Amino acid sequence: MGPKKRFAKKDWLNLALERLARDGGAALTVDAMCEAAGRTRGSFYHHFEDHAAFLEALFFEWKQRNTLDVADAILRQPQDKRAQTLSDIANLLDQDLERAVRQFAQSNDIARLIVQEVDEIRTEFVVGLYRELGLEPELAREIAQLEYAAYVGSQIVWPDMTADDRIRLDKRFASMVSKAFGPVRG
Repeated sequence: MGPKKRFAKKDWLNLALERLARDGGAALTVDAMCEAAGRTRGSFYHHFEDHAAFLEALFFEWKQRNTLDVADAILRQPQDKRAQTLSDIANLLDQDLERAVRQFAQSNDIARLIVQEVDEIRTEFVVGLYRELGLEPELAREIAQLEYAAYVGSQIVWPDMTADDRIRLDKRFASMVSKAFGPVRG
């Protein structure tokens, strides 16, 4: 058998996101990561200056995949399909990972700052969708905040809720908003 395939930075980040979702923050130590990857500390430190740099890269990767890439996908949709597409994509994200990221952020400043930034980006994105559909700025912000709080809260209160059930509840929320403020969603 030939030599092991080189373990790239992206491989470390993919593994870390999987392990975080499955095993929580304890899986993110250098030793735990090296053991899981079957690699040496030297391999790890080839890609990351130190553990803090690894965590920063990891949470930026989560931000990119679960927020920025999602927003880009939504903006490629016709305006009347954006809200439903956002609901579908967001509710199909790995909810175990979303919860694990938030839990880790409770005790880690690097993660906490990135989670706060993500929450702001996500909320502002939804505000923008409501504004595109004609809601006044203050109302768009309040509805977006309520909707995002419900999204995050449901991950915590009902961790085993299926994606289909989350999507069904999101459609109900959209229906209630439309009834209260006119047709604002496609």
